[in-house]
Amino acid sequence: MFEEFLKTFDEISKIGWDENNGVNRVALTKFDLEARNRIISKLHEINAEINFDDAGNIYGSIGRNEGMITIGSHMDSVPNGGRFDGMYGVISGLEILRLYSKEKLNEKLVLVDFTNEEGSRWQPDLQGSGLATGVFDKNFIYSRTDSDGLKFGDVLKESKFLGQEENRIKNMHPDYYIEPHIEQGPVLEKEKYEIGIPLGIVTDVVDIYTFMGESNQAGPTPMDMRKDALVAASKFISKINEIANTLAPRIVMTVGEIKILPNVYSVIPQIVELKLDIRSPEKDLAYEEKKIAHELAQEIANEKNVSLKIKNGWALDTINFNEDLIKIIEKSCKDLNLKYKFMYSWATHDAMNMNKITDTAMIMIPSHNGRSHTKEEFSSDSDMVNGLKVLKKTVEYLL
Repeated sequence: MFEEFLKTFDEISKIGWDENNGVNRVALTKFDLEARNRIISKLHEINAEINFDDAGNIYGSIGRNEGMITIGSHMDSVPNGGRFDGMYGVISGLEILRLYSKEKLNEKLVLVDFTNEEGSRWQPDLQGSGLATGVFDKNFIYSRTDSDGLKFGDVLKESKFLGQEENRIKNMHPDYYIEPHIEQGPVLEKEKYEIGIPLGIVTDVVDIYTFMGESNQAGPTPMDMRKDALVAASKFISKINEIANTLAPRIVMTVGEIKILPNVYSVIPQIVELKLDIRSPEKDLAYEEKKIAHELAQEIANEKNVSLKIKNGWALDTINFNEDLIKIIEKSCKDLNLKYKFMYSWATHDAMNMNKITDTAMIMIPSHNGRSHTKEEFSSDSDMVNGLKVLKKTVEYLL
């Protein structure tokens, strides 16, 4: 029944794919533009109406305006990413439009591909959905520059995907938004669930810590006379990991980005800047651990005779998806006899911004070994079809 879906997914998800390096379909680069043009050709095949907004988001729609169900995600990838993240939601939405394309619908079905969801080329992430829902200011988004100094607004104009502000999704007043997605984690597969039903998206708090010591020659400087910023930072990272493990599974805490100066093997590190990412469905817990992390960092800095600066990065508080829509997805799973699990999404998605303007929910499918943002990212055909079946059944209840 869903052979066309799997064929289309395979065709478009391989744009920018390399067996050794994974997918390099970063926003508005050559391969992202190729994928965009391919999805547009697929929408033309089913006689969908196609529009762009001023964020470069692509909207394909069928039916009339007496109600609107929007389905979508994104096709851009991180560098050396996987084929399934984001793409699964877009192709699932396309298949729903294809299945209903020959029916006379009073409601409108809309597929959306959001621009630069990953934030790999321009930051912040969730840029397309953020502008389309009014979360971000247009001048701010257009002024963002990539690593080559190119502004988002200039590249968007050159891409030929610059549309009108009036086409933003918030101006369409959608009744519902559903985002199918891979889990990007190991829980569903490990616990043998076929479908995940997210209750919402967790709080995410990010702070920037800078430990400042003193550079010196690695040989002649005695160990007890050093001011090693990396030693202090390393102890902080280790302690943070211990704290997170004592609170698991209620929280995760990660240091995934570090800058070291001068970063020379024979020189004692003078400056170490790191970002600490704290996530939890429990907002109060996340902010309490932020406070504890600040105190811990200062304690370690004093102990290691280095100075410390802490800068607030950003914070996204826990959001909860629409309860009625969640119940419909649950009913769809029961109708299809699929084993499901209520859970939270521990990663951000466009659904977070869409949740501000309409009733929103997500449908998740297992990720093999929990791998994501890597070429090893994989979800089976059967899992993808299961998610599509749940989406189709959910849409049937909403129409």
